Amino acid sequence: MGLKVILPYLLVCYLFFYCKWIEGYKKLSKEEELEFEEQLKRLNKLPVKTIKTKYGDIYDCVDFYKQLAFDHPLLKNHNFHPEMPSTSIPRRVSREKKVPKLDFEPVNIVLEGGGCPVGTVPIRRTTKDDLNRAKVYSEIHASKMNPLVDAELVLIYAVARTNENVNFGGAGATLNVWNIPVSDSQYTSGRIKISNGAESLEAGWMVNPGLFGDNQTHLYIYTNAAQSHCFNAQCGYVHLKPDIPMGVVINPTSSYGGDTYVITLSIVKDVADTNNWILQWDDPPINLGFWPAQIFTNLGNTGTQVEWGGETFSPPDVPGPGMGSGHELKLDASYDAFCALAHIVINNTILNAPGDLVDLDDDHYGYSVVNEKDVGEGFHYLILYGGLGGRTENLH
Repeated sequence: MGLKVILPYLLVCYLFFYCKWIEGYKKLSKEEELEFEEQLKRLNKLPVKTIKTKYGDIYDCVDFYKQLAFDHPLLKNHNFHPEMPSTSIPRRVSREKKVPKLDFEPVNIVLEGGGCPVGTVPIRRTTKDDLNRAKVYSEIHASKMNPLVDAELVLIYAVARTNENVNFGGAGATLNVWNIPVSDSQYTSGRIKISNGAESLEAGWMVNPGLFGDNQTHLYIYTNAAQSHCFNAQCGYVHLKPDIPMGVVINPTSSYGGDTYVITLSIVKDVADTNNWILQWDDPPINLGFWPAQIFTNLGNTGTQVEWGGETFSPPDVPGPGMGSGHELKLDASYDAFCALAHIVINNTILNAPGDLVDLDDDHYGYSVVNEKDVGEGFHYLILYGGLGGRTENLH
């Protein structure tokens, strides 16, 4: 079969399954109703305290040991506890005596009133509708194919990626955060990603009305471990921080050519003790939570590939949303979305991202990525990404 025959066939298949997803989102089968009811019982545990944010989100403060992660079949006999430290914080190799920092305003995402009491963690209160949306978008996100576009259709990246299979013990960056208009069926994001084979972990910011139920920018993680894949804390991620939940709204966000607001995220492996993957916020790092080594096969050892950049999703024949700042790149960090201070961890040592990263983008869709490499003082290793979007795939 020729390419011109295969691609329309793939489009028809995709449209069929996409419509089934959307149809499933609107109407559940009896089996799905029962499945979701059971999930809701596991998710919405009796809270010690309840916090309602100014954005309308409700977080229940749940005993650490009752969070959803411990329903994972591989974590039944765990020995985790709320004060778990990282015993192997990576050391930094730098030209400077001080830890490099950007002169931008970090966002404050701490819950109102100081968050949850010690020994509890904040869990976003979940409805059946939330579960339905999460299932749809987790399946869409899990369908990603290498390198740029899912079956040359609608899920598109502009990323800088390591080009050799090296044993990575972590990665991170400082990302400026944006709020890009998207429709209910689209999303746009900026993130870091570490993977080994089919398994991967992501952390970053995302605008996704279908997943979160609003048009705000949210902190997110994505877990792809063995047969499980999900956003935020629904399949194996163990939360630690009582005042910063997954999925929390990030506000304020950056303005084009104006104020810049940033988040600093890293995913590092605790090589000296637990072998868990730890999600860290800010620098010096604060441990938000971790992914237990037990839930992985490939990633149970090390990562072999790292990415920094952006990603969008849009249904077929719907113009794609903006990525990053929502504008064409100006090669100016006051206007462009960036991953600054991009770094990797090898042998428990923090190093600049490699200079030979592969830039993966597709100008056909209006998105691009530029690896500026090490620009020195301030940004250090800098990756710019983004685009207007607004284009659709033409298979003919």
